[in-house]
Amino acid sequence: MARYMHVVDSKGRVIVPSKIRDRFDGVLIVTVSLDKGYLNVYTKSQFDKILEQFSELQTSEVEARLFRRQIIGEAVECELDGQGRISIPNHLWERVFVSKGEEICFIDVYSSVEICSKEFYEKEQSEADSLSELDLSAYGIRGL
Repeated sequence: MARYMHVVDSKGRVIVPSKIRDRFDGVLIVTVSLDKGYLNVYTKSQFDKILEQFSELQTSEVEARLFRRQIIGEAVECELDGQGRISIPNHLWERVFVSKGEEICFIDVYSSVEICSKEFYEKEQSEADSLSELDLSAYGIRGL
């Protein structure tokens, strides 16, 4: 429920913000997001629930196989080191257009955490419609 900035080091490692780190019991599952430019970060138990849902999909469906390949096939288990960092493989950084030495955003959206480049986040925010123009009532969200 916040945004944090950190820099990817020369080995592809990044410090996980302490307020986020506390939720993960030392292990984070990082995978591609359905939204281009983002990685999603889940707890092990959250990802186990996702795996369970995918196991119920019909494998004869092309979209189901594509989603499974993308979400499950790209997922990596990342352990926190003694300095609170995780090492994310290059292929995932490349999926979100992040280079070593670049600043990234951790976006805590409560049920999960999203990672994207700072540049991508700022561009997306500048292009986003005004929040006052969004109608969230269709999603059952009121009182904002």
